[in-house]
Amino acid sequence: MKNLLIALFTILCFSVANAQNFSFDYGKVSKADIDLKEYDKDKTAEAVVIYDKGSSYFRQNINSGFDLIFERSKRIKILKEAGIEYAEIEIPFYREGNIYEKIYDLKACTYNFEDGRLNRTELQADSWNDEIYNDYWMVRKIAMPNVKAGSIIEFTYKISSQYVFNLRDWEFQSKIPTIYSEYTAAMIPFYEYIYLAQRTGTSLKKESYTDKSSHEFARIEYKDVINKFSMRDIPAFNSEDYITSINDYIIKLDFQLAKINYPNGGDKEIMTTWPNLIKEYSDHPNFGKYVKKCEKSASKIIDLDALKDKTTKDKFDYIVSYVKNNYSWNEYNGKYSSKSVNDIVKDKYGNAADLNLLTIGLLRAAGIEATPVLISTRENGKVSDNYPFAHYFNYVILMANIDGENVLSDATNSNVANNRIPSRCINDKGLIINPDQDVKWIGLQCKFPSISALDFTIDPAKETSNVMVRSFASEYKAFRLKSIIGDDKNKLDDYLEERDYKIDRADFSEISDKSKEFRYEYDLTMTPESINEKLYIKPFLNKSLQDNPLNQPSRSYPIDMTYPTKSILTSNIIIPEGYELDYQPENYKIKNNLFELNYSVEQIEDRIRVILLTDFKESVYDASDYSKIQFYFNEIVKRGNEKIVLKKI
Repeated sequence: MKNLLIALFTILCFSVANAQNFSFDYGKVSKADIDLKEYDKDKTAEAVVIYDKGSSYFRQNINSGFDLIFERSKRIKILKEAGIEYAEIEIPFYREGNIYEKIYDLKACTYNFEDGRLNRTELQADSWNDEIYNDYWMVRKIAMPNVKAGSIIEFTYKISSQYVFNLRDWEFQSKIPTIYSEYTAAMIPFYEYIYLAQRTGTSLKKESYTDKSSHEFARIEYKDVINKFSMRDIPAFNSEDYITSINDYIIKLDFQLAKINYPNGGDKEIMTTWPNLIKEYSDHPNFGKYVKKCEKSASKIIDLDALKDKTTKDKFDYIVSYVKNNYSWNEYNGKYSSKSVNDIVKDKYGNAADLNLLTIGLLRAAGIEATPVLISTRENGKVSDNYPFAHYFNYVILMANIDGENVLSDATNSNVANNRIPSRCINDKGLIINPDQDVKWIGLQCKFPSISALDFTIDPAKETSNVMVRSFASEYKAFRLKSIIGDDKNKLDDYLEERDYKIDRADFSEISDKSKEFRYEYDLTMTPESINEKLYIKPFLNKSLQDNPLNQPSRSYPIDMTYPTKSILTSNIIIPEGYELDYQPENYKIKNNLFELNYSVEQIEDRIRVILLTDFKESVYDASDYSKIQFYFNEIVKRGNEKIVLKKI
């Protein structure tokens, strides 16, 4: 019996080991890869990364220097129909001007196990598109061929770069689980890098050793120092609403060039200090010096004499509005100007840096103290003030001193108030670029609540109900609606028809480009729910929150709502002749320093008045408050979808 148990245990262990014998080499698909129908560590996964392997190393080029080579191979198993979206591959590559990184040795294929055979479909050469992402990055987009649920996709490529500062970062984690991820960086003595590990914990395995092969450069013999990082069984990053950027929270490594050692014995420190970084930007021809050129050219751009008798605030509003209304943003982020002052004035469009640095120069020419502020947009991730790395920043806004108050502004969007920055820029803090003062940061958080209000008047009839709706929005909710609708009646009609019942009439009740408010009203018809001579009426129709946006059991990162939000839903239900109130929900309140909810139902003569007020008082909530915020959303969904019941007398 003992020998039998040992034999059975051995067979079981062998079977488990064999079942997990995935292949991590390109072009070698194993039986385990084919047999994988469901990922046992995450049975909800739509797809799973079987392996993701990358390496960076240096190769001498014909110009007596080095190129930085990056290689990557990756295999993904599509488990469900919804996982087909992961067969769309994006490869970012860097450029400055017309000098591009080069993608080569690109191969990709799809495997399908059909009729007892493993069929392979190769990606055809040149069947991809290169798209501009911003001033410095391009993206090669690839749609893998013949993909279906059960497919295995695999690709490999190399990138040759003359930009040695651009040692690739490595993301171990993605939106689907990963079985194995590995990154190898081969370092040479001429370039020194530091790396920052984010959320790797104790699961990250690191090996370092010196390669046996020797190389020679400028009569100096050296060997590569190999650093190998690996992780196994990495869970999917479960992204929810109210997050700045996945880059802030996924498991990854960030690399930064810290020092260059020249063969002749000299060196150059790249790892700088915040004061030195500020000075570098101030002296840069496409940053600080560009602002000075704009200031000198200001009299040719605007009438400075006409501003002499205006207040500082009026001067500020005039200049910021002038740039917003006369220059167009090309929708590229940027921290450096992309064209000369003459070209921006002639072309009337540019990237974010072109417009904001120009505005700073014009403000200074009008006698207003204005300063650039370097930031990272929400999509780009947060800035760590512990490490003075220039690559953290991808955008520049402006700060102006208006009667002793520092006001942040941005000239890219005419729908945003002049003393506000776009919501994409609300991301923790920004670095003030002023070489004449100590290092200073300024918070980018918005303290002003953005309010939305809907007022319903519902007149139920036997077959249809007539509903009049008045809508109000302020601050960032108003800015968003202005960007979508503006003052275009047709756009308002389209916006409402996509989101509501049959619209009978829609019109603006008040709109102003300079206002922080946006108002419109419309009429609609609906068929009330009628059962056994009772009418069941949703006071807020389907305009209240329908589902809780927070659905994870727990969360380890903050709930970032961008700005405080307040919502007021009011409904006046006219009781039809021959009916009376049969059921009304109970009143309900929550009030604390984080959140407020006030739900009330009251009958006043022949009308029923229902009010739902919700107020998220903070723009960012700590992860420890997750269960509370989740509960508040549940209460909003519950109260907002309660029904009033009227019965026939």
